[in-house]
Amino acid sequence: MTALISLPGFPGKARCLATELRNSALHCVGHLPTGFFRGSLYRWFGMSLARGARIAPGCWVLGGPSRISIGAGSVINHGVVLDGRFPLTIGENVSVSIQTIILTLEHDLSAPDFRAVGAPVVIGDRVFLGARAIVLPGIFIGEGAAVAAGAVVTHDVEPYAVVAGVPARVIGSRPRNLVYRF
Repeated sequence: MTALISLPGFPGKARCLATELRNSALHCVGHLPTGFFRGSLYRWFGMSLARGARIAPGCWVLGGPSRISIGAGSVINHGVVLDGRFPLTIGENVSVSIQTIILTLEHDLSAPDFRAVGAPVVIGDRVFLGARAIVLPGIFIGEGAAVAAGAVVTHDVEPYAVVAGVPARVIGSRPRNLVYRF
């Protein structure tokens, strides 16, 4: 996995140490008491965090924060895992509920070497992700969609669809005239 986090000029052990130090620092940022400081430091680490976007304390940022983009008015609640080992784009006015996990990298269970494979994740505007939902690598969640609590999203979600279950399946739809802002 360290190959994804490229630090040119560092030998292997030094690169691993640098990665661990950065990850430890990011973990500490996630526990700062005020959103202003958290947001400022996430931006310093390279995250694209729009004005009005909020990340609650206790969140985990994996990999490169510079690969994470969060749109205006979006709310990332307590204990959320944001995986930046591949690009992660979260649109505007998105609500990500507590302990949700959004992954961009996983292991290939069918590969003899159990290699890591990843792909970008894109979450559209005004999406709702329920508590403890899991979004797997390579997923696109369309504008206005809703993912129920505890759902595991293994396939793309159409705009305004409501999905639930393991794996997540369409159970309904949302109105197309959503105008709310956080």
